[in-house]
Amino acid sequence: MRLLGTGAAGIRAQQVAIDTIGNNIANVNTFGYKEGQVDFAEALSTQVQTANPKFTGNTVINTGVGAGVLTNGIGTNFQQGTLSPTDRPLDLGIDGAGFFQVKTADGNTAYTRVGNFQVDGAGQLADMQGNLLQPGITVPAGATNLKVSDKGEVTGDVAGRETTFGQISLVGFQNPEGLSKNADNLYTATANSGAPQVGQPGSTMGNVTLGTIRGRSLEQSNVDLATSMTDLIQAQRAYQLNARLISDGDQMWGIANTIRR
Repeated sequence: MRLLGTGAAGIRAQQVAIDTIGNNIANVNTFGYKEGQVDFAEALSTQVQTANPKFTGNTVINTGVGAGVLTNGIGTNFQQGTLSPTDRPLDLGIDGAGFFQVKTADGNTAYTRVGNFQVDGAGQLADMQGNLLQPGITVPAGATNLKVSDKGEVTGDVAGRETTFGQISLVGFQNPEGLSKNADNLYTATANSGAPQVGQPGSTMGNVTLGTIRGRSLEQSNVDLATSMTDLIQAQRAYQLNARLISDGDQMWGIANTIRR
């Protein structure tokens, strides 16, 4: 009897879906968050032949008996979220493809769509977690009227004169879905994502066209709350269905165990 195994496989898969959707809903207001998407796969089915072909006109009928569903993986939806205006000149949104490149505290390189930068104690541009923007840009003490152009040029006034402090580059990937997702909305490159391609905003690197930078704006989460709530209800009902399958299978086993000749 495959009922118990099939039901258990379904429960495990739907639990992953519920956890993923719940995490999406929890981050609906997180800047730059990209929703996770669960990919399901059918478990290996078994081919069963008719025991007595004469009842089917001497034709052998093969029937596939499924063994449940499995979680094939959790992908990331990189569709762009809405760019919302802010009042901070170093809040930067990317209009199009691409990522900001930052250096984390452990010295590794990571990529993010969250552009809420600030000037740290050393005058360098860093995100709210202290990860330094690459390539490094230093803003002198006392600089005012900071601006970032759509091409990534950082300027400001020093002693009453407009000065250029540096150029922000963006990074593109042939397959962004292959990036490894880490904490704080950071991603790292993998063999599946391909090598990072660094360029000026608006430029084309290979077949990847980098987006432009929108100053005084931040990208919102791309989670659709209504769709996520609907998906959550469906996953919960599927979970209940698989639980009922296990319960019915247990009852059938109980009946079989009480049968006496």
